[in-house]
Amino acid sequence: MASRRLVTLFTELARLDGPPGKEAPVANYAVSFLRGLGLPVQVDGSAAAALSNTGNVLCQVGGGGDFALLAHMDTLHPTSRTEPQMTADRITSGGKGPLGVDGRAGMAAILYALERAVNSGLPLKPFTIALTTRAKGNMAGVKNLVLPPKTRCAFVFGSELDPGTYTASSPGIALFSADILGRTSDAASDPEGGISAIAIAAKAIAALQLGRHDPDTTSNIGTIAGGVNPGLVPLAALVRGQVRVLDASKAPPLLDQFKAEFEKAAAAAGGAVAFKWYWDYQPYRHAAGAEVLRLAEWALRDAKLDPAPVAAPGGSEANALNAKGLAAVSFGIGARSPKPNEEYILLEHLAKAAEIVSQLVKAS
Repeated sequence: MASRRLVTLFTELARLDGPPGKEAPVANYAVSFLRGLGLPVQVDGSAAAALSNTGNVLCQVGGGGDFALLAHMDTLHPTSRTEPQMTADRITSGGKGPLGVDGRAGMAAILYALERAVNSGLPLKPFTIALTTRAKGNMAGVKNLVLPPKTRCAFVFGSELDPGTYTASSPGIALFSADILGRTSDAASDPEGGISAIAIAAKAIAALQLGRHDPDTTSNIGTIAGGVNPGLVPLAALVRGQVRVLDASKAPPLLDQFKAEFEKAAAAAGGAVAFKWYWDYQPYRHAAGAEVLRLAEWALRDAKLDPAPVAAPGGSEANALNAKGLAAVSFGIGARSPKPNEEYILLEHLAKAAEIVSQLVKAS
């Protein structure tokens, strides 16, 4: 069961507004908390690059060490008007608003474990805490995060998975767009004079093989926009979609096929297309026996949990860190959001998340 102090930390954090790009109140809380423990803390210079009103919060305990603990400071929606409710076994939003349970629980677990160790005089390993901005959406905070050069591994706290699970692999998502240009004309008096951008899009999409390509690779067209008036042949259309892969090498050939079909359809009609794609976040897969996996499993066993390596259900800051060459996994902490405004975390899971942190940072 979670201690009263751990619950208090969670609820204090949950009452702070910190939507993406406006995390300053949360950063101020974290800075004050860490300084109160007598620890060195700073706000980095990433605010402008991440389009936030604050930078990431960094605290190098014992000089920073060779591993880092991360949680994010932002929530998808403001949370200050939601009063966290505690029942016999959980903290919940009570169906009355957002709670930001993933980031707030991750932060609470890290801060509580550190406070308990410092106040108890327990010896700690050197390590770095990074509390990041804008994890919701483009992960701009962690993408602009600079950790100490000797950092070899990182552990992210904020997953919906149960404690005991950790992400040995994760899919990546490549986003693509096809910006199609035709020629407009009056659809009633001069339909022959026009080149329909929407028709080009339709022909290209019909030629694509979408859906599941193999057990770990899928693709989808998510949005189509074009035209301004039912009486005009549409000049332009914009198609957006994604490719989801577990193996990064499978995305470029598939996207090349998509690009070829759009270019073929545009050329046949006398139009033009600009096809672009980029990684929203890249996949990762750690080799069996990798250091980051060994450290994760040791911490979980010491926390009296059965380690369970899994593929992540979606992207997290661990994806961004691995893409930068830093081995990272995300720990399950049981942050649940089954429906909007119905977020919750079991008290047992919150306590276990804090215990995982404690086992990671305690000196041998």
